[in-house]
Amino acid sequence: MNKLFLEIEDFYERLQVGEFDEPLALAAILQKLSDAAWVEVEELYQPATRIDA
Repeated sequence: MNKLFLEIEDFYERLQVGEFDEPLALAAILQKLSDAAWVEVEELYQPATRIDA
């Protein structure tokens, strides 16, 4: 399974048991997951280069 999906599952489990009771801790982990997701999107969907002759 994809590493990011495993990290999201881990986050969800930790969230359910109340591990993120401080907004700052929750915001930090959500930012980390969001950044990782954008990196994957950029890797999967490389920009196309158009060359007109």
